[in-house]
Order: sequence, then C-alpha cells, then structure tokens
Amino acid sequence: MTTTLLLDRANWDLALDANGNIAVADDPYSIEQDVASECRVFEGECYYDTTRGIAFFDILGRPAPVQLLKQSLVTAAKRVPGVGDATVYLNELTPRSFGGQVQFSRGVATI
Repeated sequence: MTTTLLLDRANWDLALDANGNIAVADDPYSIEQDVASECRVFEGECYYDTTRGIAFFDILGRPAPVQLLKQSLVTAAKRVPGVGDATVYLNELTPRSFGGQVQFSRGVATI
C-alpha cells in the first residue's frame, strides 16, 4: 500500500484534512496522483534527482512529434512504483500546453 501527500485538484497544492493536518492519500488514488505529478515535472526540476522529468522546453512551443510527447509521458508514468505499463491519450494539444489522460492497470491520471 502506498501513501502520498494529498494535493488539491484545483491548484495542485497541499490539502488539509478535517482536523487541519496535512492530508494524505492512499491506494488507489495515491498512485494516480503520483503518476499525474510525475508527468508534470520539468527536466531538472526535482532538486533531489535532477535526471527526472520531461524535457518540456524541447517539446512544447516547437514542432515536435506528438509521439515524442506521448512516449515521454509514458516513461514518466512508469517511474512510479506499481505502474507496469501506461497508455497516453491527449485530448488537447497547443504549442504551449497539453491535456489528456494516462491510463494504467491500477487507474487513470488526468494530465
């Protein structure tokens, strides 16, 4: 069983529980949230492991194949413990942003 700090879905910031403590999320939502978080990390942004993240500066705003973005998101999702395989579905793609879902055996993460 995995746990993670619960993030508010509207602003992706820490959430509080009914007692005013930092809230935590358990399976299965914790894995879905971890996948979504992993897919939002820019390359070099994680100070504890600068090799993690997606090279968004090389992809967004430039003519890059959609498959490159999808593969980068799949690779990021697979870094989360408990995620064996993932499929990315994009429903929004502009030069500066994207949106969609990452589906995997234990859930779905909205990106």
